[in-house]
Amino acid sequence: MVTPVAYPPAFTIAYLVHSDVELLRRTIPATLDALCRGTRHPYDLVLVVDGAESAPIDEITELAHTTWGFDEIRLRWRTRHRASGDQANNIHTHFVTDKTRFLITIEGDVVVFRAPDATDVLAEIADTFDQCPQLTLAQRIDDHDCWQWKLEDTGPALSAKARSVNRVSSHFLIYDTHRARPAMAAAGGIPGNRFHDDGQSWMNYEDWISHTFAHPAGSGIGYLHQLPLRIFHCDEKTTPGSAHYRRDLETRLRVFAEREHQVKEEFRA
Repeated sequence: MVTPVAYPPAFTIAYLVHSDVELLRRTIPATLDALCRGTRHPYDLVLVVDGAESAPIDEITELAHTTWGFDEIRLRWRTRHRASGDQANNIHTHFVTDKTRFLITIEGDVVVFRAPDATDVLAEIADTFDQCPQLTLAQRIDDHDCWQWKLEDTGPALSAKARSVNRVSSHFLIYDTHRARPAMAAAGGIPGNRFHDDGQSWMNYEDWISHTFAHPAGSGIGYLHQLPLRIFHCDEKTTPGSAHYRRDLETRLRVFAEREHQVKEEFRA
């Protein structure tokens, strides 16, 4: 018998993936536990597979259903209506759902670890937005020091729990969709056909959304520095100071293991 839950749920948590199944076996369980354990908020889990024409769909589908507990799987082919620029643009362009108030999008090579003192992470996120009416888009990434376009504070803090920063990374984003959708529409909507990235110059999804929401042009981007989480991108730059990541599975698995060890040592201290 299916247990009924409040509908619609407060949160949609969407993992955006393509392949690298051995990495997903590590990142997804850790992240879903970190975000959802002990929460009072109902949530919907969606796995979005982009580039389905070359993804290991059968293996991912089986894991999503039997192991990871997703409620929905979406398959997106790149043969038509593909966003231009970096390949990651496509999955963001075609998946900003507003069926729930809050949308958390997580790219497949991102992992979230939970601090030992965490209680209800989703409640903390909801409360932060509730207490800050202008907060529309938020993020948290702990390994941002390697970014070429550096993370900086811009303008006064949005609240005690949300610094106002100049940019996002598309790796981990939290939208209040009721607030974000009108702002995105006012900016002309996601310009999926105008993104570009030739390795030397670019305008990708994370650049557009950063310029749309950052203070003073937008309502501000909240960096949730007090969330009891550690969030990492499991990859490394091709060279120090580069804008580009290696994107190979061996590197991603190694970085995951390093970050997992780092967090265990931090929490043990």
